[in-house]
Amino acid sequence: MLGFENHMIETRTAQVSLEDIGDGPIVAVRIQPDVVQSLDDAQANIEACIRAAGNQRCRLMVDIRKAEILSAEVRHYYTGEQLTQWFSALAVLVEASPLGRVMGNLYLRIVRPRLLTKLFEDEDAAITWLRRGNP
Repeated sequence: MLGFENHMIETRTAQVSLEDIGDGPIVAVRIQPDVVQSLDDAQANIEACIRAAGNQRCRLMVDIRKAEILSAEVRHYYTGEQLTQWFSALAVLVEASPLGRVMGNLYLRIVRPRLLTKLFEDEDAAITWLRRGNP
């Protein structure tokens, strides 16, 4: 159906899957720990997300709890036109600590995604928010 086995795509830095949350699918991205992402990695990850979504506009959940800090170039790419063209809402999972929350908020202030975005420490809460009809 989606052109990849088990609805999972693995890139060098992430696992990308299409998950049914009961109110339509979401694309879930889980960033691998201890891997620094390059611009090529960011492009491969966005491509994998679009493929996972079946080339249709979808909601997106990104788990950055174990991610390394991104360079300005990579951050810029992740917030570009492809994100807003293909995804309608973004739930970002951050580490459940004061530092995780501060880093997540700082990241959002720097990148300023141009779509509905919210930080979460809990995956179930992120899915509930995406399920509530956020575009």
